[in-house]
Amino acid sequence: MTDYVPLSALTDTERAVRAAFTTGTHLDLTGRADRAVRAPVLAALLTDAYPLDDGAMPALRLDRAVVTGRLDLEGRRVRHVITLRRCHFDQAPILRMARLTALSLRGCHTPGLRARNLRVSSDLVLEAGFTCNGVLDLTDATVDGTLRLSGSVLRNPKSGALLGARLRVSGSVQAVALRAFGEVRLRGANVGGSVYLTGASLVHPVGDALEATGLVVTGNLLCDTGGGRFDAAGAVVLAGARIGGDAVFSGAYLHDAQATDSQVMVIPRGVAEDHTVLDADRVRVDGDVKLDAGFTAVGAVRLRGARIGGHVLLSGATIGIPKVVARLSAAFAAGRAVDSVPVALVADGVEVGGDVEARGAVRGRIDSDGERRSALRAYGQVRLVDAVVHGSASLSGARLHAPAIDALFADRLRVGGTLFLRKVRISGSVRLQNANIGSTLDCSGARLLKPRIRANGTVKPSLDARVATVGKDLLCSHGFRATGGVRVRLVEVGKMATFAGARLGGRSGPGHPVADKALSAYGLTAQELVLAFSPRRPPKGQIVLTRVSAVSVIDGPALWEADGGIDLEDFTYQAISSYPNVPVQTRLAWLRAVQPDFAPGPYEQLAAVYSAGGDEELAQKVQLERQRRRYAELHLAGRAWGRLQDWTVGYGYRPWLAIVWLTLFWLLGTLWFLGHRMVNLDVDVNPVWNPPLLATDLLLPIIDLGQDNKWRMVGPSQWIAGALIAVGWILATTVAAGATRVLKRG
Repeated sequence: MTDYVPLSALTDTERAVRAAFTTGTHLDLTGRADRAVRAPVLAALLTDAYPLDDGAMPALRLDRAVVTGRLDLEGRRVRHVITLRRCHFDQAPILRMARLTALSLRGCHTPGLRARNLRVSSDLVLEAGFTCNGVLDLTDATVDGTLRLSGSVLRNPKSGALLGARLRVSGSVQAVALRAFGEVRLRGANVGGSVYLTGASLVHPVGDALEATGLVVTGNLLCDTGGGRFDAAGAVVLAGARIGGDAVFSGAYLHDAQATDSQVMVIPRGVAEDHTVLDADRVRVDGDVKLDAGFTAVGAVRLRGARIGGHVLLSGATIGIPKVVARLSAAFAAGRAVDSVPVALVADGVEVGGDVEARGAVRGRIDSDGERRSALRAYGQVRLVDAVVHGSASLSGARLHAPAIDALFADRLRVGGTLFLRKVRISGSVRLQNANIGSTLDCSGARLLKPRIRANGTVKPSLDARVATVGKDLLCSHGFRATGGVRVRLVEVGKMATFAGARLGGRSGPGHPVADKALSAYGLTAQELVLAFSPRRPPKGQIVLTRVSAVSVIDGPALWEADGGIDLEDFTYQAISSYPNVPVQTRLAWLRAVQPDFAPGPYEQLAAVYSAGGDEELAQKVQLERQRRRYAELHLAGRAWGRLQDWTVGYGYRPWLAIVWLTLFWLLGTLWFLGHRMVNLDVDVNPVWNPPLLATDLLLPIIDLGQDNKWRMVGPSQWIAGALIAVGWILATTVAAGATRVLKRG
């Protein structure tokens, strides 16, 4: 403690202060020529070093004093109320380990305040213009009321402006419109009420603006707008914090954070650029996390491993560094893979009990807060790997800018309801491998351009949802566009998968790289599959429908005009239709066009569908085309044999043709033999000459009607008889082959 000042050495001003202290009255030194009060005098008053009159009710209530020297109350117990307003200290007070009943320094100016392990039995009031031009050290302090910092100004730019590690506040921390130049440190602090940083400005661009790792708040954490915008120049760190209510950053502005050395690995290659302005990894929030209504983060927002009991609101937010887009766009135009991936939102492993809301206003309507919301804008990658959303997630209308990389990286994402990507505008790819969507994946009207570039310079799919599970519908229709194509390999869809009117493949711009596959649906399963593309914009690239299984398929001419062809191996369905409806001849022409090399499967499948629907005639036409394609690819003899079967019995599917041919040759034979009677072969036998019966006996092999071998055939009749016998055997053989094929098919 500083030197004791005897009563006889007090100045007139100090005597007036002592008199006011004795009675607990307020003393305003405004207008006095001498406003100086020595700090040791105040310390002596507060520690009862001066005798008090009987019946005294002491309290220090002083206004506009100039406190000279150092006020040192280290380790002292002060039972009197201290209320200093608009006072100036020329040295930083020392309150380490002090025990105070109440302390109010409204509007006071001090070069610092050293109050480690301070304990205040009521409110600690440092507000309404309180200015600290040095460190305000409240490390390990305890406030049994509310800590009031609203409107205060804390300046210690190159270090900590407020050191509040392990601070304990039984009430709230009121820091509305706080101005802090230097780090605000609340690491491990425990607040029984809420933390109000509404409209605060925290400036520490060389480090963390707010370092609140492990902060525990029973109520809400409010870093929003209200008479001003929450502004943090430097990182806001809430890693491992526990918030009992809502964490609100609505309208906040976070910027100027320094890049760190930590790097996040990016699957399958590269590293993420770590330029984090809001670090909320492992945070626990029982209520909502609100990063909406104009929230702006010029850098990354991290929510890795966070547990959020309510909703996550991102509508109207802008996240990431816009200038990275030019670099990524240049890489895409050059067909060059990106190794250093800028990230906007890193929420790997986050669990959200409610919804994730990042959509824009619906048809311009105003929301429940009376504000017109816009959708999320992100510059860089949005990561939701292993995230769990128990409700729905809506990014409808969002703008994600990450050309040449995965703009939305959400492998193994689980959404209990619907994942809405309606009318999103994304430069980059959407990756949803092994995702599980409880209801619908709705990409209606989405525009996915400038997809990710592989290391070899090829283009990855704009939408990659392989091995995903969708409980209800997969909707890629109503203006959906994916220049890198869509990969839904081994995806399970509970009801409908539709690509009606979708534009798949092509270029994002002149000279840009092109994907080789427009739709890769290997192993896709769905109840209804709609592949009715716009006739004016057929797919640009290959369509892979290998091992696709659907109950009902709706297609159209544009599907079969895909310039990369269609792979139909093991494509199975129970019903097929087209819009507009087409005859079977058109479908057969489509199959011929997309399968230059014959494969029996598509024909067998189409015939089975027609047969199951009772259209046996159409099924026979398909089978006939199948046989024609099969024999057309054989050697010369095989092609001739196939052509013969086609003409005679229609490969067994038109047995009536054999009867027609038999009747025709029987009639020709009968007419010939009516005009050319043969003589007996054996003079001892006198058979009856019967030309119709003779023609029948010659045409039908094996069967003997008593005419064959009874007559001597000479001249042209000999050739006619031989021709009838040959025709009979040929027809019998083809009928037998066709019948065998029909029996096997049955």
